[in-house]
Amino acid sequence: MPVYLDNPNDYGSRGPDGQGWNRLSLNAHFDTPAHCGLRPIRFASLFEARTGRQRWGGYERCVGGKLPSLPADGGSSAPLVRCAHCPVYQNAHAHPPLPNWPGTAPLLLGRVRDWPRTPGRWIADPAAGRSSVHLHTWQGEDTGAAADWPDLAVAADICMTWQFHDQDGDAFWIVRLNSGAEQAVVHTKKYQDHTRHVLHAPDGRRLARIRCHGACAHEDWHLRHLTADLADLDGALPIDGHSAADLPENLPGVRFFSLAPVGGTATITHAASRAFGASTMTINAEVPTSPGVTGALLAYIARVAAW
Repeated sequence: MPVYLDNPNDYGSRGPDGQGWNRLSLNAHFDTPAHCGLRPIRFASLFEARTGRQRWGGYERCVGGKLPSLPADGGSSAPLVRCAHCPVYQNAHAHPPLPNWPGTAPLLLGRVRDWPRTPGRWIADPAAGRSSVHLHTWQGEDTGAAADWPDLAVAADICMTWQFHDQDGDAFWIVRLNSGAEQAVVHTKKYQDHTRHVLHAPDGRRLARIRCHGACAHEDWHLRHLTADLADLDGALPIDGHSAADLPENLPGVRFFSLAPVGGTATITHAASRAFGASTMTINAEVPTSPGVTGALLAYIARVAAW
């Protein structure tokens, strides 16, 4: 994974062709430092950082120092960098959880909010192009918590959907991985016209019955995390006035999925996509109907749709 990102277009006194043809460029008056591949500043570079595709541009500057020039491959004297001794690098390799996660809900909506401009700074404003991710519940309520792009880049307990744009700006879904998924039990049996999954808590309690008609548009680990989310809700009191009819029709910004109440069950329909075939999934949860159950189903969809 690239971490130290040197500026490939760094200014040189001999010009871009090496023949001394200097160019007049405003870039000569701005700092163009090396960047850190673990400190993205927007969603595109966040995706690069979490998938090992980093390249210069779209990141905060490197905070580490350089070692003395040492011979590199090919006999060059390219400077080496003390990444292994950098606190940013060490924090990333500690696989920390995402800080400031509000409550116990498995799913949050991250809304991108630009930093306010610095008064009196017309050019070279340090706030220009910078933003934070404000965390909202799946119902759209602001939790008052926010996450920084670098924290999202190195957090080991989350996955995310693609960014989308709506009337309130740019946003994407952040779903937390449940540590209890390893102990969850999923029994699967295939029939001629459908596949049945029965979800059990570690102590054997049945939490839900699922029928997939057509292809199963999920992997086993998706069901185990759904099981763990439902197990966390088991024993909770039902919410007055909340029913399966309160399911949203879809998860905003997520393609291929739709939801609908059918009697006392919930149906998740998945249109054929590059990852999975078309599927209709009927879920009969045996824990009290509540916004928490709806949130667990939406978190399941977000995990399946995550990159």
